[in-house]
Amino acid sequence: MTKKEHIDGIGEVTFVKTKRTKNLRISMSPHKGVRVSVPYLMSFRKAFSFVIEKQDWIHKHLPEMERKLEGQTVFDENTDFNTYRRKLVIIIKPNIKAPRAKLLKEKILVEFPESLDIYTEQYQDFIRTIIEETWRKEAKELLPIRTSELATKFNLSYEKVSVKNTKSRWGSCSHQNNISLSLHLMRLPKELRDYVILHELAHTVEKNHQPPFWNFLDTLTEGNAKKLDKELKNYTTRIF
Repeated sequence: MTKKEHIDGIGEVTFVKTKRTKNLRISMSPHKGVRVSVPYLMSFRKAFSFVIEKQDWIHKHLPEMERKLEGQTVFDENTDFNTYRRKLVIIIKPNIKAPRAKLLKEKILVEFPESLDIYTEQYQDFIRTIIEETWRKEAKELLPIRTSELATKFNLSYEKVSVKNTKSRWGSCSHQNNISLSLHLMRLPKELRDYVILHELAHTVEKNHQPPFWNFLDTLTEGNAKKLDKELKNYTTRIF
């Protein structure tokens, strides 16, 4: 049994009453908002009063929930989302009990049970994980080849290339000239993806970010190193 109420200063609050619920509890998530689990024998009026009493706690945690939601894609059967080579296709099915995913040549197929709520953090994260694994596969297919092409073009050398799920940086180059690239480069436009690779290749010659490094990187990017670096700051590895 579900009831929704608008509470000034909080917004829409969903009260959910089930026989399995033993204790009155408030939860908050980016996709479901403020949700109150209500014991089956408790009145909605009493649960409403409980929320009013806890307004200060809710207000304290609302900004955190909003930060989690900001900039994120909410995935459902109507979402238009593509990786480098594949289109995400979500199908809601009545006859399955658990979500399942399959990576095909040109699409990511996600079949989702009609009986479950796709908007919960658990299932949104399930879809995000599938997308990240797709990016990982595509990155391993593309990034080492592209690094080799650019290195050959500019007569640069490196030891090896690895692809990792790094979220603190787009790439790095060790003192031994081993290059590590984030799988999230697959989310960037081609020009910026190449810029990150060239940035790391430039570190095989200049190990720091002093003026000689930027001067050298300019020779690899037709004088656009600073411009491309500024454009890159409009993207983040952390959300999609």
